[in-house]
Amino acid sequence: MRLIVSFVVALLGVWPAGPAAGQGAARDAAQAYPSRPIRLIVPWPPGGISDTSARILAQHLSTSLGQQVVVDNRAGAGSTIGHDLVAKSAADGHTLLYADVTTSAINATFYTKLPYDTARDFTPVTMVGVSPLFLVVYPAVPAKTVRDLIAFAKAKPDTLNFASAGNGSTLHLAAEMFRAEAGIRIVHVPFKGSGPAMASLLSGEVAMIFSATPPILPHIKSGALRALATTKPTRSRVLPDVPALAELYPGFQIFIVNGILGPARVPARVVAKLNSEVAKAVVRPDVVQRFESLGVETRTSTPEELTAFIRTEIGRFGKLIRETGTRAD
Repeated sequence: MRLIVSFVVALLGVWPAGPAAGQGAARDAAQAYPSRPIRLIVPWPPGGISDTSARILAQHLSTSLGQQVVVDNRAGAGSTIGHDLVAKSAADGHTLLYADVTTSAINATFYTKLPYDTARDFTPVTMVGVSPLFLVVYPAVPAKTVRDLIAFAKAKPDTLNFASAGNGSTLHLAAEMFRAEAGIRIVHVPFKGSGPAMASLLSGEVAMIFSATPPILPHIKSGALRALATTKPTRSRVLPDVPALAELYPGFQIFIVNGILGPARVPARVVAKLNSEVAKAVVRPDVVQRFESLGVETRTSTPEELTAFIRTEIGRFGKLIRETGTRAD
């Protein structure tokens, strides 16, 4: 009789599972990953570098993982809306964040209140790519070099203004870092996105900007803008004649760093599988070429390396934000 009861209860799926059974189910779920489509949250509007590179990667991951990877744009509040959505998602690896982790680190200090903790509420998976910025000026600015620009700014403080994609954006913090290193006084003009900021520069409304590569390349080639420096530690292959700011200020560097994050406590087996598949995708010649057309250098990392990078950047930008008095308002 007990044997029959045991069989019926097990068949109905109501047999109580102890800790070992629960752990086994978690392991089985991880091994079966992914068991349904993956939602890749991009916390920026469609059409930008992060969105475009995310879609390139998603296409290849859909094939290699055997499940559709769907890009879902959740823009707003300096990317914090998308971050919060992922932080509060189930930790099963089926909702991921395609983050600009530099902005993630900036936001950790820039905003006094966030609905999540950048260091604790995410599982870093891997870096995907890095994009240097370029210091670019309107041609009427009397500066052919960075030294010329600094000399002009010191001779006429608060005369030069610079555009950014918004208060607290990577473009803004790059200029703040430069302003602090050079000891100059220049005026910040924030815009709602890099597109309006670039339009303002091209019209001569503002004097300078720190920009990613794609928006500026055609204008540099046409002479509509002048590139003075890159934020890479070394010169860029794209514009090899443009010096690095690190040549003048050793150690100066700031990138747009894209990476994949999951919610906290994603199983290690899932993280390892995602890390491996991303690493395979971004060394494909076609992916490398398409990323390079966006000004992005493919680069992967271990989860531990990305964790350390985020923590280091939080400390670095936190110090800059406090010292410069940069505020969200």
